[in-house]
Amino acid sequence: MRVKTKVMVLLIIFLLLPSHIAPSVSAAPYEGYNYSYWEKAEPSAIAYLPKAVLDGRGEDYGLLNSPEDIYVRDDKIYILDSGNNRIVILDKNYNFISEIAQFNNDGQSDTLNNPQGIFVTENNHIYIADTENRRIIQLDGNGDFIKEIGAPESDVIRAGFEYRPVKVAVDSAERVYVIGRGVYDGIIEFDADGNFTGYTGANKVSFNPIDLFWRTVATREQRAKMSLFIPIEFNNIDMDDEGFIYTTNAEDSNTPIQRINATGTDIVRREGYHEIIGDIQYPHRGTQSGRTTFIDVTVNEYGMYSGLDSRRGRVFTYDEDGNLLYIFGKLGNQVGTFDTPVAIDRLGENIIVLDKGYNNLVVFEPTAFGENVNQAVMHYNLGDEEKSAAYWREVLRLDANYEVAYVGIGKSLLAEGENKEALTYFENGNSKLYYSKAFKRYRKDVLRDNFGTIMTIIVLIPISYLVFLIYRSIRRRRAEAHVERVS
Repeated sequence: MRVKTKVMVLLIIFLLLPSHIAPSVSAAPYEGYNYSYWEKAEPSAIAYLPKAVLDGRGEDYGLLNSPEDIYVRDDKIYILDSGNNRIVILDKNYNFISEIAQFNNDGQSDTLNNPQGIFVTENNHIYIADTENRRIIQLDGNGDFIKEIGAPESDVIRAGFEYRPVKVAVDSAERVYVIGRGVYDGIIEFDADGNFTGYTGANKVSFNPIDLFWRTVATREQRAKMSLFIPIEFNNIDMDDEGFIYTTNAEDSNTPIQRINATGTDIVRREGYHEIIGDIQYPHRGTQSGRTTFIDVTVNEYGMYSGLDSRRGRVFTYDEDGNLLYIFGKLGNQVGTFDTPVAIDRLGENIIVLDKGYNNLVVFEPTAFGENVNQAVMHYNLGDEEKSAAYWREVLRLDANYEVAYVGIGKSLLAEGENKEALTYFENGNSKLYYSKAFKRYRKDVLRDNFGTIMTIIVLIPISYLVFLIYRSIRRRRAEAHVERVS
């Protein structure tokens, strides 16, 4: 009995010991699932498992305090430690490199005030949404001050506008895109010199038809007391290698993730089975009830993007066509689960989630299933359909009910001209769109291969019918002549 007590005490002490990186997690703290064509949540192979947890108590840089954002660039991880008003920089092995807690601004020491967003450019310039100081700060790779961008100034700015930037992104031309708290007009855009150039990508106004009816019949005094129909507010932003802006919004919407082009138009592809809204089935009661609430998005170089759900702590990953590839993650108190996830990014094939509640980073690495899905999507994006199909076949070996794999193989067969065989895969994958394409091509193949026979039949039928008519006419005349002779 004493031996068991000692073992239990030692185990508890071991678990309470602080550690920079928690050990790898062998078992998944969540179940794998995906949605079928019929909108049912079906068990699925798990694509990502928690590899390690950076517990926020690094001896080199102290305790994280309410971190709000992360950004990965050139194998460096930039953590925006908002509660401590600083930036912590780690290497790809999660070792401390440096921190930026203050900087020289025109000869005076300056600091951040509750910053909410960070972005790092290709030349390693750091842009920070310094929220409570109401400005964007630009630093170089060493943390030296370059410039700050204050509130936008223009005649189009509405009266009473309060500028509190919360997220920031920068394109290759150094145009700065800012999401402001309480800004419904769209993304605030500045040029490379920090001059306000306008808004882009405003969300469409969302309203209830019943409310619209009552507003129509209401008096002026009644309308004044009604809620206004205003666009949905963005809550986060990212940018892909081609300069397209990815955004998320936290309110109920059929477009919670968008891909915005230079004209401010959402061009995200929606060729998947379902809308890009996260969970299709969800509880309607309890603390985790309601639709998926996307709080951040990250996109890789071959069109895959992952949205982070703050409501149930899940990561939803889509390909460039809008197919839901896999889901992982969960709120909870187990190692590898979240309390208050706020930001997501990628380090190679690993996915990193920043948890504000637990003050930590959770690092996820792909399983064999996830790695094969990623490779299949990547090779298809690079134009190597044959190699992509090989990875999709391996995916089916691991999960025979994975419908997207059937479609992926069908696309490869379609590219190779194997249209008849592609039909079978598109049927198994329940893809009406690509089944129609394959059927049209297969129909052309049949017509081409049997053109001679078809044309022969087309020509012979009328000729045969004409011969038949002539023959029948001759026989009738002979019969009539015979009757006359007999009579």
